[in-house]
Amino acid sequence: MSTQTDSIQSSFLDQIRTKLPPNNSFVDELAELLNISRDSAYRRIRGETVLSLDEIRLLTTKYGISLDDFLSPSKERVSFQLKANFVDGGKWLKSVIDSLEMVTSSPEKEKELIYDSKDLPIFHFFQYPRLAAFKIYFWMKTFSAETKFNLGKYDTKLLDKKLLTMGEKIWERYAQIPSTEIITYEFLNVTLRQIEYAHECGSFNSSQEAIDLCEDCSLLVNHLQHQAEIGSKQTFGNKEPGAKFSLYLNEVLLGSNTILFNMGARRIVFITPNNFNILMTAHESFCQITVDHINNMINKSVLISVSAGKERSKFFNRVNETIQIVKARLV
Repeated sequence: MSTQTDSIQSSFLDQIRTKLPPNNSFVDELAELLNISRDSAYRRIRGETVLSLDEIRLLTTKYGISLDDFLSPSKERVSFQLKANFVDGGKWLKSVIDSLEMVTSSPEKEKELIYDSKDLPIFHFFQYPRLAAFKIYFWMKTFSAETKFNLGKYDTKLLDKKLLTMGEKIWERYAQIPSTEIITYEFLNVTLRQIEYAHECGSFNSSQEAIDLCEDCSLLVNHLQHQAEIGSKQTFGNKEPGAKFSLYLNEVLLGSNTILFNMGARRIVFITPNNFNILMTAHESFCQITVDHINNMINKSVLISVSAGKERSKFFNRVNETIQIVKARLV
């Protein structure tokens, strides 16, 4: 095999490897799909045997990979994989878990999640069962095809408990990954609007349910402030610190809900158009564009974790005041 062919095949198979669940054996997966022996699979992985066109077709169909990035790479053409949409809430949450486990299971020592957020990253909500239940309910009611969420009032009994368990698992995985997050003063506005909207539409059995959710938002904000102060993630109600946590406040630019995973030399970008569709790419040029954008955002932001205590207090006090204003309107 020529060096160029070997490089293309190696990059192609590496891309497939990133799409496998962390506990799956790549060689076994390849051998089973292509109906070949493990030894033959190893030869393809090492580049000693060239993949046939039929084998490439099977792999691209199975894993949703475009050959354009490998055969004719271009900065102007970027291929994305649709990871999930919210038509099925369980599949959507599972896709988030799989993505986080891809990072936590990476053999690379240097791992990082960078989140340029417009809204508060969803991971944080799953520490608070009542708030998490409302968020899932609202998402299901708004984006899911399941009709049971479009009828009647808000009732946590409608929720499959497995969804909340999956949410808890998302937080657990996220808490293991060092993270940098860029937020704005408006990071909780969407959630507060959702609570007010549900209240105005009569979705709650009483105003107290909406008020309770606002109180959970206060708990979330205060705990987020605590994590920023100590510079590490920490599960609510648990004093054991987790991975490193860096928080930046941007008062100038609007976030884009873009996530960058750094795993050593590997970089993967996730973007979320249309609210809950998750698109993923490892396209080298696009990843670099994303890195440049995030660095620009950070340069125009203020680090409010560990240092800058005055700015941190000012920021979180202002967010808490917003919660109290909304809470007063619900009475």
